[in-house]
Amino acid sequence: MIRFALIVASTLGFVLTAALGNFMAPLLQELERFRPQEQQEPQTPVQSRVPALGGLCLMVSTLAAVGVGWTAACIAQPTLLGSESQLMTRLLIALFGAQAFGAIGLADDAARLRSRAQLGLRRLPRLALEAAVAAAVLVLLAGNGCLPTGLQLPGAGYVELGGAAPVLWGLVLVALVECARTADGADGTVCGTAFAAMLGLMGVMTLLGWFPLGVLPAALAGALMAFLLWNFYPAKLRPGAVGCQFLAGALGCVPLSVGWPGLALPLALPYWLEGGMVALQIIVWKASGGRRQLFGTAPLHRWLEKRGFDPVNIFYIFGVLAMLGLALTLQAARAS
Repeated sequence: MIRFALIVASTLGFVLTAALGNFMAPLLQELERFRPQEQQEPQTPVQSRVPALGGLCLMVSTLAAVGVGWTAACIAQPTLLGSESQLMTRLLIALFGAQAFGAIGLADDAARLRSRAQLGLRRLPRLALEAAVAAAVLVLLAGNGCLPTGLQLPGAGYVELGGAAPVLWGLVLVALVECARTADGADGTVCGTAFAAMLGLMGVMTLLGWFPLGVLPAALAGALMAFLLWNFYPAKLRPGAVGCQFLAGALGCVPLSVGWPGLALPLALPYWLEGGMVALQIIVWKASGGRRQLFGTAPLHRWLEKRGFDPVNIFYIFGVLAMLGLALTLQAARAS
């Protein structure tokens, strides 16, 4: 019966996102017309005309689908409201983290539409807000006895980190969100990566015996499947900062909530590559006094564009990377 709950969550996520997409696509297209030309990102002419608040569809539909799916799970397994109630606590903390990171992205997108003077929120205030959300997630997990104090490493077993663990988890959450932001430049890459990651999380929940917690990745997988109808090339909607940060928040908070924070590394492999290229580019450029660049351009999807790859092929490359991350995740879960 728990499987039925996952099917309900996934189906509802798909249906709600499809319905919201049909409603929001023309509305956001109209809003985009009022956006000052000077503040648009340096993207291709086609991309610059694509509305960038589509992540709202994902946030709303996932929230509703998780609620209905978890209700179905509780009906199928009443112990989720009794002796296994901590599972609901873990689910709610992960959902809170994802939605809170998405809210920061929404504020960033709103600032882009509202102000001619800036490109969204300034970096330091945005990082401070992200750090505050990460800290809130960690405090909630610790207060409920759910915060992992170590890391499961292949071949080494469980490695205790002690007091350094919360600091490391916070840095991973903020870094993952920032990396995901850099990936929203090629059609379908952000959502395609997240879809593969949600499939991986559902597999991990099954292997580790946390099956009811699969409601969140199941709902998000269904929502992403529908959203890709608008986000695949040629895109009619982009997730924007709200979608990127919501998806990255889910990718970081769900593994953390189930005690496996290390899964965020392989699951979000394309995001880490995108953000890593940008970080290395900046480090080399600053170290050389602005005289040298490590890559011709960054992040990865821009580097591929410069080498003649079209948006569809870039999507497939990111898909291969995401599936590689999924395979590494499942292998790590089986080895535990």
